[in-house]
Order: sequence, then structure tokens, then C-alpha cells
Amino acid sequence: MSNWRILRSRLAVAGLCTLTLSYSACASRMALLDEKGQAITKEEVAAKKKSKNLMLYTIGGGALSFGASFFLGSMIDRSTKGEDRTPLWAITGAGTVVGTTLFVHNGNVRDFNHAVELVKDSRQQGIEKDIVMEKQKQDQLTEERKRLEEERKRQEAEREELLKQIRAKQSKEKNPGN
Repeated sequence: MSNWRILRSRLAVAGLCTLTLSYSACASRMALLDEKGQAITKEEVAAKKKSKNLMLYTIGGGALSFGASFFLGSMIDRSTKGEDRTPLWAITGAGTVVGTTLFVHNGNVRDFNHAVELVKDSRQQGIEKDIVMEKQKQDQLTEERKRLEEERKRQEAEREELLKQIRAKQSKEKNPGN
């Protein structure tokens, strides 16, 4: 029975360490920035976040953890050669809980990261729209400039024509006989 206590204490310590590391939330404390360096708020992420991966990882991870821990528990149970099945079910239960918890956390992190990418993509689309609008403004200004340039040339030609007429009229007034 002393082997069982040692194994149980090691599993408890390993589970505690795993839970501590998985829920330390180191990644969520980092500043989330988009491509322009603007901060992404938690509200924006929460609006885009779905729980698809959380559910998928919970179900799949729970089944995988149950299978792996049951296998490990049965191997340990066979090596003890005892009639007591408590170690088998304790190892299976603990392994399932720890494994499922890890998979739940990973699914939640994956959903969070996917939501952050969706926010970045939506902002990028907004930037692209701004670029298209700015390009349209530039095209309009170019067209307006060309139109004004043509108008100026037309007015300059008209002015030159009027100056020629005035000079011709003045030269006729100076030389009335010619």
C-alpha cells in the first residue's frame, strides 16, 4: 500500500503543477496589438469569440484522457496483483480530470487566439476599405486637376486670341491708312 500512497502523492503534485501552469494566464496578460500597433480590447475579442474548439477539445480530450488513464491504471493495477480496484478507478478518474482540464484550457486558448485573429482581420479589412477610399479621392483629385488644367489652357488660348484681336485693333488705330 505504500506504493499506492507514493503514486497518489506524485499524481496529486503533477496535477497541481499542471493546473497551476495552465491557469496562470501568462498569455492573456500580454498586450494584444493589431498590425498598426493599436490595442485590441477584450470586448472586441469577446464579441468575436465562439466556443467551437472548447467543446471539441473538451469532448475529444476527455475521451482521450479517459482512455489513456484507464490504460495506465489497468497496467498499474495488474502489477499490484491485488483484488482492490480502487487504484484503477482513482488513476482513471484523476487522469481523466487532469487531461480533460488541460484539453479544456487548450480549446479555450485556441478559441481566444482565433477571435484575436478575427479582430485583426476585420481591422485589416477596414484598413483596406480606407485605402480604397483614399485611392478614389486621389483619382478624383487627379481628374479635377486635369479638368482645371484643360480649362486653364482653354482660357489661356482664349486670352491669347483676345490679345491678338486687341493688338490688331490697336495697330489699325495707329495706322488708319494701312
